[in-house]
Amino acid sequence: MNDGLAYSRAAYWDDYHRTSVASDATRRTGERIWLNCFLPTLEAYRSRRILDLGCGSGADAIALARCGYETIGIDISAVAVEFARQAHDDALPIRFVRRDVAEPLPFPDASFDAVLSNLTLHMFPATIARRIVAEVGRCLRPQGVFLFHVNSTEDIALRIVQQPPAVRLAPRFYRLGKGQTMRFFSEGCCRELVAGWTVRHLEHVVARRADGAVQKHAWRCVAEKA
Repeated sequence: MNDGLAYSRAAYWDDYHRTSVASDATRRTGERIWLNCFLPTLEAYRSRRILDLGCGSGADAIALARCGYETIGIDISAVAVEFARQAHDDALPIRFVRRDVAEPLPFPDASFDAVLSNLTLHMFPATIARRIVAEVGRCLRPQGVFLFHVNSTEDIALRIVQQPPAVRLAPRFYRLGKGQTMRFFSEGCCRELVAGWTVRHLEHVVARRADGAVQKHAWRCVAEKA
């Protein structure tokens, strides 16, 4: 498998953000379902400068900036980044960068107190995800913290039903019917991803819609740079 072709690229995500009602709703309402759980950790670590990795249309990054954090959001989609730039108040301590996070991050060593990655790392095959985490480690200060959510293996059946047909590219890694690539993590996969880090929290969570239906099965992880 060619890693360079194995994950959804900018054209897919530009179209997604251009046409997705869900993405537009998130941009308007600033939904914080995957962010609020991490706010106590950011405070406990006295984080001030935060990178939002795979920020999409900017809901989490903007919420962090409104809480007073100096925030940079980075995403592969030019459409998403433009949405994010339009959505935030110019007075906020925030900026957005268009970049494929699978490439080396355009930031100096030890330039962030924390890196947030909500539902982004599972878009990549294992080899690329490990490279991304290595870049996260480079960009974090000593004892900086990496906070992320990734899809759980328990989510496979739900995704395949929602986006048929699914093509299996590698163990637990699929290209779904609309073209999105997605890897599904076990607890062991999560721990392997942050091998060499100090795992402060690892929890399996289930997000539900307002009607009680399952929205997503995911792993929540907090890892401290050694």
